[in-house]
Amino acid sequence: MSAVRNVLLFHSPTSVRSWRDDLARALPEFDVVDSLDGIAPERVAAAVVWRYPPGLLQSLTRLRLIQVLGAGVDHVVADDRLPPGVPVARLVDESLSRCMSLYVAMQAIALHRREPELRRAQLEGRWTYIHPRHPSKTCVGVMGLGVLGLDCARTLLGLGFTVAGWSRTPKPDLGFPSLAGGDGLEEFQRQVDCYVLLLPITPATERIVDRTFLARAKPGATLINVGRGGLVDDDALVEALDGDRLGHAVLDVFRTEPLPAGHRFWRHPRITITPHNSSGTDPATALVQVVANVRRALAGERPENLVDLSRGY
Repeated sequence: MSAVRNVLLFHSPTSVRSWRDDLARALPEFDVVDSLDGIAPERVAAAVVWRYPPGLLQSLTRLRLIQVLGAGVDHVVADDRLPPGVPVARLVDESLSRCMSLYVAMQAIALHRREPELRRAQLEGRWTYIHPRHPSKTCVGVMGLGVLGLDCARTLLGLGFTVAGWSRTPKPDLGFPSLAGGDGLEEFQRQVDCYVLLLPITPATERIVDRTFLARAKPGATLINVGRGGLVDDDALVEALDGDRLGHAVLDVFRTEPLPAGHRFWRHPRITITPHNSSGTDPATALVQVVANVRRALAGERPENLVDLSRGY
């Protein structure tokens, strides 16, 4: 009688189609499935997931690893029906970081060169000359100095921007000025012309960009949100844009995704929308890390890039 094989659950509806097949080839000792229909829960030893329905993993009593296919883990942290004691690992991938940094650089350059104003002038048939400024005249403030935030900050420095950082806890010796905590936030805001949001979403960061925050922003400051939609108070953002406190906002993440068709953001003249595609996980570079973590967990070893569920990241 043949031994019962371990099962790996792959659930990531938005990932490229090759992921499941790539995992099956790289982990031939597993049955890789994308549904639990007909699968005995005790057979599932690992789950590789992104944006799964809450409670999906609850019955998997022999689960040894939850591997998230991205840097953000708020959807896992918010699932109050996780099987207890299962390690959760996030993805730290050089390709994902580079992709994010290129997106942020693209949008920061566009805002620095006042591309939204030039685009409006074109649509209205107006010849509007805006004199180019050196990037050092714009301070880009990166909020969230994890792997993605640091890569973005260093990319922006390489392009000649002035860069400042802010994080909840101090991050020394970064090669650029950074501040931390509530006491450092106001000083940080006095410097910043363009905000880049890359914070994890936690109770401490939910709606961190609120009316108070926006009232302290420099007049005409701009904002790029590539973190999570919940970092921003939507009503406060629209008020700041309409009242000329904020010049423009680039939004790649939203409270509800996909962004509903009738949402006010779509047609706001000072909002640029992209469909949560600032970065993405590429199997060509991430597969090795995922496979290694699954094998570590099954061997009783500590997986890499573990998440502290109590902190939310």
